[in-house]
Amino acid sequence: MFAILASLIFVSCDERKSDEKHEKAYYDLRSFVENQIVYLKEKKPLVIKKAKLDGEEQTIQSTGIDWEKELGLFLQADINKPSYAQSYNVTRQDSATFEYRLKDNADLPVRYLKIVTDTLVKSPVLVKAIIKSENRIYQSEKSIELSCSFKNNLPQISSYSVTGYQKLIFMEPKHFTISSKIGQ
Repeated sequence: MFAILASLIFVSCDERKSDEKHEKAYYDLRSFVENQIVYLKEKKPLVIKKAKLDGEEQTIQSTGIDWEKELGLFLQADINKPSYAQSYNVTRQDSATFEYRLKDNADLPVRYLKIVTDTLVKSPVLVKAIIKSENRIYQSEKSIELSCSFKNNLPQISSYSVTGYQKLIFMEPKHFTISSKIGQ
């Protein structure tokens, strides 16, 4: 079930790393997630993961997680691409909160992104995003959330979740939920 669920959820275009040096218009989520991937690969924490696909639920516990795949949607939620620079309305409720909403005239996968940072080190403690994809034969929407805590004065992802659906033409939508807790 997890292989099918993973293939359904993580089907996406390759994320290309840009060699271009450009000033970041928005919060640098990509660097944070890439650093977490390196850290989690090294630490190999226990992960308790629950997945539900159209009512069928499964739970696994593992230390052998492919962190690039597992956190791939959070890399996709990064909106710091030069072509996206004028595509989002920015709201700052306070100095620790970054909120980005896709402008009405833009058509990009990341529709919404909210990052709440620690007030001292400015590292994310909460990330939420909505990612949509649509063409003539396929539709999907994923709501992703990531929470961090500090261990030994370093930020570490403590949990993450993905909920949403995927729909192929002439088929009913497949609803799914994945929730994971790291390092119990």
